[in-house]
Amino acid sequence: MAKRMMLSSLVLMLCVSAAFSLPLDLASSSSWGMANAGLSLDYESDSFLANPALLGQDKDKDTSFLSSFRFQDALVASNYTLSPFATRLENPVADWSLSFISGNLAFSIQNRNSLEDRQIYSNASDYTGKRKTLFQFDWAISRSVFSFGVTARAVATSERSLVTIMDDRIFLDYFVETAVGRYEAVDDVSSVTFGVGILLDYEWFKMGVVSDQLAYGSAEQSLVISVDSLLKTLDWGFSFSSATYDGSNQLHLLKFQGALDFVNLGSDQDRQLRLGLSAKLQLLPTWSVNLQMGYSEDKPTPSDLLKVSLAQGSQTLALNAQFDTVKVSIGCSWPTAWYSKTPTSERAVLLLGATLIL
Repeated sequence: MAKRMMLSSLVLMLCVSAAFSLPLDLASSSSWGMANAGLSLDYESDSFLANPALLGQDKDKDTSFLSSFRFQDALVASNYTLSPFATRLENPVADWSLSFISGNLAFSIQNRNSLEDRQIYSNASDYTGKRKTLFQFDWAISRSVFSFGVTARAVATSERSLVTIMDDRIFLDYFVETAVGRYEAVDDVSSVTFGVGILLDYEWFKMGVVSDQLAYGSAEQSLVISVDSLLKTLDWGFSFSSATYDGSNQLHLLKFQGALDFVNLGSDQDRQLRLGLSAKLQLLPTWSVNLQMGYSEDKPTPSDLLKVSLAQGSQTLALNAQFDTVKVSIGCSWPTAWYSKTPTSERAVLLLGATLIL
């Protein structure tokens, strides 16, 4: 029993990643535990990453800088042993992100390194390395209950055909190969996109509409304004949130939030439903503990939107704690196909991360 607990702790410390998403995921850094739902929900000062119209809200003006980091990997039991002690990487993904906010303007940078296509040998593993770097500009304007925002994103992609990680120096090799090693640019998958977002804000109830690709272009294609692309990336969502303060301006002990999003409504390949709930224990305005639960499900056809298919779903659970300007998060996700005992190639993921808010 002690060995099992020790193994679980080691796995948690060594291979988990942040319970949040970043700009490349088109979601706030605090929304991972709610399955990335939140097109109209102001989780944190970087909520505009999901909907640029959220940048028009007054609460975002209190923050001028936000930095996040995460590392994630699929959890495979055979990758971890106690005797002899060993840990190996399955499909690691490391992210860092910076956001600079000034009034109704914001600029964000994100870098993501991922290792894929693992080949296992007796004392090492080979991978294909991929790196994505994103630059994002956002602007918004707000009038009464209505907000409108625009976003511009540029994503550059590069690859390494062979990344070797030795079992006896896994962390050193991982750092050198991903942070120092040379990657070759892949022009045909680099892109520039422009999107728009709308928000209706009635305090406890909000509704958002977003299109991530009103216009797009790449190194091999000139900028195109496409109605088809607009419809394929069209997102619609609504949220509710209980009050942070009571009538006498005293902090409520508990704050509840919920969100329901329909994402990529016009795309049969990427259409999703996302549902999230959270309960926050508010100790002080900048000291809190937040429990989040979420569910997401792929929807291949429009008629599937209001149906539930556990075979195509995923569940998330996260715990976030904020201590003044620092937020730490831990969470996990797993395929809901396990509930119906449906065969699936998806794996459970454990996550750990941190955010600095200034």
